[in-house]
Formats: sequence, C-alpha cells, structure tokens
Amino acid sequence: MSIKFTKHALHRIKKRKISKDEILDTINNPDLLKKDLYGNSVAQKIIERRLLRVFYFSDGDAKIVITAYKTSKTEKYTS
Repeated sequence: MSIKFTKHALHRIKKRKISKDEILDTINNPDLLKKDLYGNSVAQKIIERRLLRVFYFSDGDAKIVITAYKTSKTEKYTS
C-alpha cells in the first residue's frame, strides 16, 4: 500500500519539522489507531516523549496523509 501526502500535509510537516520517516513508521506501526469525527484514521505513536498524531484516509490501495502534529499532551489522546 502506498502512502501519499496532500499539499497541506507536506506544508505542515515541513513547518512542524516532522520527517516523512516518522510519519511512515507511525502509520505502519502505530501505538494506537483511532477514527476522528469525519471517519479519517488517526495513527498515534510516542516518539521521544511526545505523541505524533497522523491523520489520513484510504483511497483504494493508497493512504492519503491529511496532516500530522506532535503534542506533549499524551494522556489527552491516549485514554
């Protein structure tokens, strides 16, 4: 399955200094996988004491990354 990025996602991950490798690892090996209110998948992984959240949806054989961000509020999103 291929992983693609929207222009918005590319802009945000560059601005937030998140590597594509971190995103790929989070999607392929999440600590937790949830759905948001719109039905998008949210893959979550703790990296260096911060929680990386990657929002994406499936389109055929591809996963399309919408956005991603890191947060220190791990308990808010993991419980």
